[in-house]
Amino acid sequence: MTVSTLQAGFIELASIVRALHGDWSAPAAGYDGWTCKDLLAHLSSSQASLPRVLESAGQPPPADGRPFDADRWNASQIRRRTDTDSQELLNEFDMGTNKLIEALTDIDLEKKVSVGAFPGATVAEAMAEMLDHQRHHLEDLRRSLHAHPG
Repeated sequence: MTVSTLQAGFIELASIVRALHGDWSAPAAGYDGWTCKDLLAHLSSSQASLPRVLESAGQPPPADGRPFDADRWNASQIRRRTDTDSQELLNEFDMGTNKLIEALTDIDLEKKVSVGAFPGATVAEAMAEMLDHQRHHLEDLRRSLHAHPG
């Protein structure tokens, strides 16, 4: 995977996210207890965190040595965004994308990241995994919003 392929993939996601609309309070199908807004909060917080993952490339792992706990992280990100409206979450996704595209510009894709869901993976591997992750959730969100138009 090349830098330009990764950038194009994340830009494409952002354009799809910008076009989302519907009932944000509707249940997100397949996400026990989550609303569409919760799933959007997961997407936007994940996108916003990716530049930090890139910054970790070539750095030693964090001193606390605790492995990434996806369930705990997801719960905290959604809890922090409880009072954030969907437009702000859409804006957060956009801002995260812009920072990510910029951070990808001059990065060595072979350096290994030390934080996030894929510590020890190369930048190329971690970003490809996150792109797939985001696409999967975005498709689920689109389906849920279309099932409950707003």
